[in-house]
Amino acid sequence: MVMAGVQNQQVDLSIDHQMTMYTVGASQTLTRKSRREAERGKAELEVVRLQDEFASQQAEIEREVLLAYYEAGAARSQFEATSDLAALAGDAVSASRARYEAGTAPQTDMIRSLLEQKQIEHQILKLTSRRNQSVAKLAALLHVAPSEIPKFALEHGAHQHATFETIINPGSPALTALQAVVDEAEGDIRLAQLAIKPDINVEASYGLRPYQKDTISVVGRIELPYRRRTLIEPRVQEAIARRDAARQQIEILKQRLKQDLGVAVAQCEEAVAQIQLHESALVPAAKMAFDSALSSYQTGKETFESVLTSLRAYNALRVDYFDFLEQELRAEADIAALRKGARAGAAMAAPAMEMR
Repeated sequence: MVMAGVQNQQVDLSIDHQMTMYTVGASQTLTRKSRREAERGKAELEVVRLQDEFASQQAEIEREVLLAYYEAGAARSQFEATSDLAALAGDAVSASRARYEAGTAPQTDMIRSLLEQKQIEHQILKLTSRRNQSVAKLAALLHVAPSEIPKFALEHGAHQHATFETIINPGSPALTALQAVVDEAEGDIRLAQLAIKPDINVEASYGLRPYQKDTISVVGRIELPYRRRTLIEPRVQEAIARRDAARQQIEILKQRLKQDLGVAVAQCEEAVAQIQLHESALVPAAKMAFDSALSSYQTGKETFESVLTSLRAYNALRVDYFDFLEQELRAEADIAALRKGARAGAAMAAPAMEMR
């Protein structure tokens, strides 16, 4: 610090040749090496913590984008699958109308077939709305207009299934960020303890009296550590409490990450098994059941109820297939995010994302 001024100036602004003096000087606080190193270490830990938190948020945002993408793709796939079923519903309408006109079936069969066709249209409208909502979310995350998002769907057999382990990455930024908080608290403890040995301040000044000899002054200052009990010890206890709390948060976060990772892996495994079952057995069998029921109804061997039941089962299974495909992709995105440093699973993070 630099200083300059006048000392012992008379209140009437007259000059006392013996007392009035013009001074200039400088002072410097000499910080101990141990304190400088502690301050530098704390600042470096703060940088590490911020970098880790950035990595965690980046992983969470990437996951949020992928989830919106998969949701929009699944809605489009279900829309296309349901649109295909509208043609099958049309076949059922034609069959019921033909039998009604031939006098071999009641009018209620035709009415029910028309109602079922409208129910499919109702479902198509809902799926269209779901996709539009997902596209709006995706467009906002990507900072583009919804019209710039192309129409895309999740295709059959377009994804390779993967296997995962429920092992938490010890170097996850979510954990290392909290460890940096622990280390920062350790640094605060060290700094508080170093305050017992205060810094030294050295001040040098030059004084000029116009009618007297010039003077110089050199002064050293050091703060007495009288505040140990009133200030230093409470600071140490506060830092210890923050360190212990951060350690507990690390253990809680490890438990939560392990739980969320286990849930995501279980969801992925269930989805893979369901997809394989739907592809190999359920969907083909449901299609055969509908074709058989429709043929039998046209020949008068089955009731129209069996046609509707088989049509609804086929519709439900085709829609479910894309639900499970979306579930697998969402689970894989969640697992990847948790390994990259996300602080919670997708289910737990959703409320936080909405608040943000």
